[in-house]
Amino acid sequence: MAGSNKFDATASMVGYLYQCRFALFKAVEATRDAPGADISIERFDDVAFEQNGDPVELIQTKHHLAGKGSLSDASTDLWKTLRVWAERIAADPATVLSSRFFLITTATAPPGSAASLLRADGRDETKALALLEASAAASTSATNAPAYQAFGALSPTLRVGLLKAMTVLDAASDALDLQADIEAELHHAAKTQQVPALVERLEGWWFRQVIASLSVAGAPPIPVVTVDAKIEELRESFQRDALPVDFAELDVTQEILDEHDGRLFVRQLRDIEVAPKRIGWAIRDYYRAFEQRSRWARDDLLVDNELQRYERGLIEAWEPHFESACEECDGRDDAVRITAGRQIYKWAECDADFPLRSVRQRFLTHGSFHILANRLVLGWHPDFRAKGGDDE
Repeated sequence: MAGSNKFDATASMVGYLYQCRFALFKAVEATRDAPGADISIERFDDVAFEQNGDPVELIQTKHHLAGKGSLSDASTDLWKTLRVWAERIAADPATVLSSRFFLITTATAPPGSAASLLRADGRDETKALALLEASAAASTSATNAPAYQAFGALSPTLRVGLLKAMTVLDAASDALDLQADIEAELHHAAKTQQVPALVERLEGWWFRQVIASLSVAGAPPIPVVTVDAKIEELRESFQRDALPVDFAELDVTQEILDEHDGRLFVRQLRDIEVAPKRIGWAIRDYYRAFEQRSRWARDDLLVDNELQRYERGLIEAWEPHFESACEECDGRDDAVRITAGRQIYKWAECDADFPLRSVRQRFLTHGSFHILANRLVLGWHPDFRAKGGDDE
């Protein structure tokens, strides 16, 4: 087909995203239903809930783009899942009694199929087993052959036991809809219009936890209580007197330093002969403050022109320092005026501390001063406006 790419990994990538997002959804649910559990990914199964290191829920996730996928009696998805679980039960038969097994899939089981008989409602494990055994006996599929063998190798009692412990949840939300499901679970955590922003931050934190867990062999599972604590932290940060802080530890690359090197606020610092290291810190704080303020604005977390009022407070705090310095160096040579500008900047850099609501972060105060300096609203050298120019 024109435009196709046999190396396209989109489906696999979305499948992994779905697996991680579904794990978060189940973890959020568990904060209410099983707060003492742990959750893992790719440890016992795609997703698993554990108690004292033993799996109590084993979950297989199957995601299909555009709603495609089959759950017929010969379905590859179904038989791959049965193979994974059959091999686990063969190695430890007690698992069939101690664990529950869930197949979560965006595909839909056809009416009367084995999978349809293993849903939470309208179950008939005996009939489902007969359909699966008949399908395996009649099939010539080389892909499914190892699964047929693994399932058939179980004793009749264990095969029935597996199906009794197994639940099919078909027609499940896809990767996109799952985000809405998480938002619905957390509707109480923030104002309605702020819930998507809260979930975005929770998901970013969750993906970092998952990556850290998958990157270390033998890493422990993630306690559900940790997820609950993060939700509570985010809930508090979205309260009326608080704002979430996202960029306090953001590092700037050399590319960012070079990109900002010609900005007006940097040129202002060079006009008063600030050392390169301190200019680097200034660019860092400018960048952090700019990104943080922009995100607050995008997430509609700022109200009643409070950013403008915050800036007005910075300007009014700067004005007496600036005017006093100008008075003292009036008519003096440029060396004296540079020294005066350095003193003003030292105050802004080291002593100024102005919180926005409950956010008391140095980068916010310092970076906001540089944002204003970049607009020539304020400055350091007594002649900063005359020295101004266009931002590059």
